Amino acid sequence: MRRLAALLVAAGLLVGCADKPVGPARQVPVALAPGAVLGGSLHLYLNTAAGTEAAFHRGPKDSLISSGRLWEIRRKDRLIGTLEIAAVKPDVNLTKRSVREEFTSPILVGARNDIRVLGQEVDMVQTDGGLSTLVWFGQGLFLVLQVKDQLVGGPDLAQAIIDYQQSRSEWQPLPQLYTPT
Repeated sequence: MRRLAALLVAAGLLVGCADKPVGPARQVPVALAPGAVLGGSLHLYLNTAAGTEAAFHRGPKDSLISSGRLWEIRRKDRLIGTLEIAAVKPDVNLTKRSVREEFTSPILVGARNDIRVLGQEVDMVQTDGGLSTLVWFGQGLFLVLQVKDQLVGGPDLAQAIIDYQQSRSEWQPLPQLYTPT
């Protein structure tokens, strides 16, 4: 799972963009990652390892991301998934589907499903090996959830996280990707 998390971070950072002047870097609102979900059965821990932190600071000129954070999702000591929350550069227009595709196409490989989770549009891929990768966007934010677990599926975990995020003032959905339920 650590290898998957590292690949995910690298994939998100290596997406190129045009050389345009950018404003000040956006910061990730860490309050959007819950401490625990699903009745406390799963806990999220911010990964502050030097390699993880460095991955979010490599190649800032070629990246669409201005900052990012990665949380490990654990059931007791067992790593079952990761949540990446990345703030995109101020000049990146997430209202355009083509721009969002620049983020999702390197990550969501395979048969892709578009689902609604609590009104939020979420793109998802599930592998035969049981790995679920889910991506959604907020205003200025790109979120990726990866989960491989026999007890909880990707959509269920995404629902718990999105439910928490929607209760926070820091969360602002993209209007074209959100339909209130």
